[in-house]
Amino acid sequence: MTLRFRRSVLVAPGVRLNLGMHGAGLSVGPRGLHVGLNRHGAYASAGVPGSAIYMVRTFRRGEGAHEVRESAGTIDTLVTIALLLLAGAGIGLLVGAAIDGGF
Repeated sequence: MTLRFRRSVLVAPGVRLNLGMHGAGLSVGPRGLHVGLNRHGAYASAGVPGSAIYMVRTFRRGEGAHEVRESAGTIDTLVTIALLLLAGAGIGLLVGAAIDGGF
C-alpha cells in the first residue's frame, strides 16, 4: 500500500501552491484548466470540473526527459497546442479581471 499526501493552497486568485510528500509545485489558471511547474517539469491540464474527467500533458526536462521524435502523433500535438492556447486564454481572462477589479 502506498501512502500519499497532497495539499493545495490558494496563493492568489488563479494561483495555487501544490504540496506533496516529494516536493512542491505551482499552478496557474482557472478551475478545470491550468498550467503548472513541479519537480518533473512543466505541465498543462484540462478537464471538466466536478466530473473527474481530465487530461494532463507533461513537458519534462532534465535527465528524465524523453526525446521528441519527428513521428509524434498529430492528434497529440494538436491537443497540446489547444491546451496551451486555452490555458493562455484563461490566464489572460484572470489577469484582465484582476486589473479591472473583478476579484
